[in-house]
Amino acid sequence: MKKERSCEGSMFRSRFFLKIPVLCSMGLALLFINHPPLCLAKDVYPAEKISWLIPYKAGGGFDLVARGLSPYLTKYLREVSPGAKGGDIILRNEPAAGGQKAYNMVYNARKDGYTVGAFDIAFATETLLEKVDFDIEKFTFLVKAMSTTRIIVTQKTGFTNWDEMVKSAKTKELKWGTGAYLKSTQIDSIIVTERVGIPARFIPWGGGTAECMNALIRGDIQVALVSDDSVKGLVDAGEIKVLGVIAEKSKYPGVPSSKDLGYPDLHEKLGAHRFVIAPPALPGEIRNILVTAFKKAMNDRDFQAWAKKIDISLSPLFGDEAEKEALRRIRYYQQDVKPIVMKYAK
Repeated sequence: MKKERSCEGSMFRSRFFLKIPVLCSMGLALLFINHPPLCLAKDVYPAEKISWLIPYKAGGGFDLVARGLSPYLTKYLREVSPGAKGGDIILRNEPAAGGQKAYNMVYNARKDGYTVGAFDIAFATETLLEKVDFDIEKFTFLVKAMSTTRIIVTQKTGFTNWDEMVKSAKTKELKWGTGAYLKSTQIDSIIVTERVGIPARFIPWGGGTAECMNALIRGDIQVALVSDDSVKGLVDAGEIKVLGVIAEKSKYPGVPSSKDLGYPDLHEKLGAHRFVIAPPALPGEIRNILVTAFKKAMNDRDFQAWAKKIDISLSPLFGDEAEKEALRRIRYYQQDVKPIVMKYAK
């Protein structure tokens, strides 16, 4: 009897010790699930570098802002998202196809927060007469960073003032220079001349503002509509002069604003409004981190002092407010402006 009990005890101990590896494995599995090793834990966003695609050549106004803002953005991304090891900003200038290449790259990028882009709302005019391969209303609009003012300029020996230009136009239509055919500056020029009643013959310059300004200085055209940040150097040097400003107030002494001239609605509709975008349907958590970091970066006193020093005018909106503003302006061009533009389409 004792021998049988001894055998049973021995068999129990054997079974128990055989189960120890299984029990240990189960315990380790539970520990692994609840407390994964650091090497396999999910990285905190941002864990990588972020590509910021710029649809212009290096040196323009928004390109300059992006370069000045980038170190602050990296700083605040890591502050907003504790534990983040990435967030360094890599700027990539992709000006091909009038910016379409950059926009297409952002639109089709992974929805992981590692690709953002600069976006000029005037690109909405590109969709009026030609089809693009993406829906600009579906971008995730993170920030409205800045707006630039449209101005009407002439050569230094051209019209003395706005009234002289209008008087001349009633005698003979103006030679009015613009950027590429039926692109943003030409469409804005059409809106201005239609609204004010200025007879004009539009002469497009495919090379953009630089080519248009060369034509103005040579005397091939009489006036042109441009963004003020793109011709600041020429204005400061006295090579061209400003006749009118599409704004509520004019910062140029003695030069009237569109409101002064009796057209207060124009500045609400026109201008180059620059946004920061991400791919469509960006996850909300990542969107919130980016928006918060952009807001902190743009409100940083050192960044604002830098922007003021180089005379960059910021007018930021963030998150839902930025998206609402972007969609309002896109729909203005696509719904209200398209019938006007169709009269000029060949």
